[in-house]
Amino acid sequence: GKSNSKFRQGKLGQKYLGDAAYKRLILSQHKNLNKGDYIIDDRDARGVKQFEGEHIHFGPDGKYKTWDDVMTYLMGEIT
Repeated sequence: GKSNSKFRQGKLGQKYLGDAAYKRLILSQHKNLNKGDYIIDDRDARGVKQFEGEHIHFGPDGKYKTWDDVMTYLMGEIT
């Protein structure tokens, strides 16, 4: 179900983002209500277009095709 999906997404976030970022991970259907510099999503629906920070669009239709692409971009942002 949906709750199992959120659990899997959270575990993937922990695996790829590490503990520090994972503790700041928010999974939500109303993404425009989140505050932050970046939102990582494979679509621009459910408030992503209204999010105040930068949308990091990943997946087959996005600018960043893989999590490695996302991480490379983000690491470049902090250096």
